[in-house]
Amino acid sequence: MNAREIIQEIETLPREEQVEVIRFVYRLDAERQLSGGELTSLAERLAGTTDPAEGLVLRDAIVRGFYGAKPNA
Repeated sequence: MNAREIIQEIETLPREEQVEVIRFVYRLDAERQLSGGELTSLAERLAGTTDPAEGLVLRDAIVRGFYGAKPNA
């Protein structure tokens, strides 16, 4: 099963089960540290953005990606 098929399956789930999937994805994202290449890509995007809101989102993603979801990191 590929990602597109998984997404299609999620779209057919009842709303309550979709919410469970969303919570899982957020938790997974918060716990996952990024690779060096992923961090580099985010840093390059941060350096090139002129949008302050995008800058904040990218900075947060870099910090989470570097430290993971460790408290007080």
